[in-house]
Amino acid sequence: MSPAGTLWTVPVQPQGKAIRATAALGGVTIELPAAYEHFVDNKKPEFLAKFPHGKIPAWEGADGFKLFESTAIARYVASLAPNAGLLGHTSEDAALVGQWIHLVESEVDAYTNMVRGLCSGTIPYNKPAHTLFLERQLRALNTVEQHLSTRTFFVGERITLADLYIAALIQKAAASTLDAAARTKLPNLVRHLETI
Repeated sequence: MSPAGTLWTVPVQPQGKAIRATAALGGVTIELPAAYEHFVDNKKPEFLAKFPHGKIPAWEGADGFKLFESTAIARYVASLAPNAGLLGHTSEDAALVGQWIHLVESEVDAYTNMVRGLCSGTIPYNKPAHTLFLERQLRALNTVEQHLSTRTFFVGERITLADLYIAALIQKAAASTLDAAARTKLPNLVRHLETI
């Protein structure tokens, strides 16, 4: 089967992992440029001509259709395999998939990035901000934890894009802001991550 398109990403990018997992689970063949070098190739005129914002992940379909922004790409790739059910089976399911992805992206991953910036020196360290970011992240994680206390997957009885995408972002958080002590308070979230 010929590839549906090309995905520009790097192996460690959580959003790229989620898109690759979506393609794999949906049976969608995608290409990954073998020689892509981040912070070099994405600044070249030919990349910027396709993707003016210059960020990854970026997608170019075999038909020339172009997308940037990870959730848009992930949803598009999932839509290429409707029988896989990665967007659910109803309009309500699709809305719930979007809801859970948006919550974790905006209230877990955003704060993961802020805390990582504070701790790495990319952002000048500020203890009150650090505490606030962790508190806000924990609030969202507790919402996710409560939701998963009565189910295996975020939407319905099978894996959806929400599960793949959220697991990739939680894996990133577990490597930086969710230490072992924090994870013991989130057993359902940890179970979900291990399941996915």
